[in-house]
Amino acid sequence: MVIQESINNVFSDIINQETKTSKLAVMSMIFGILAPLYFIAVCIVTLLSSYLSVNGLITVGRYIMIAFSYSAAWILGLALGLVSLEKIRNSQQHLVGKAYAFIGIAISTLWMILLIARFLLPALFYVNS
Repeated sequence: MVIQESINNVFSDIINQETKTSKLAVMSMIFGILAPLYFIAVCIVTLLSSYLSVNGLITVGRYIMIAFSYSAAWILGLALGLVSLEKIRNSQQHLVGKAYAFIGIAISTLWMILLIARFLLPALFYVNS
């Protein structure tokens, strides 16, 4: 009886631990969604700058948003999603959020495929013509 109570006291933190949503999975989803949204924002800013004839600060901001959309956002979404899935798998049911990680990975992968197609298709058309 004494042994069982001491075992319960030692492992009570582990047994009574609540499940938590993985912050990496949520960040993966956010970065996955941000990549296409930044591209849409770049298109809107480009249209507005052509109508307003403002080039200075808007041009610099546009290039920063393009760089984030084309590289950093989807890479972060994909990497964080894969890392979070591994951590969720190894957490023994203490971490949840597989859906968030899958959404981040799916959107990041789709965006990666679209970007590769966007850069390779003009080259293929040029070679064929």
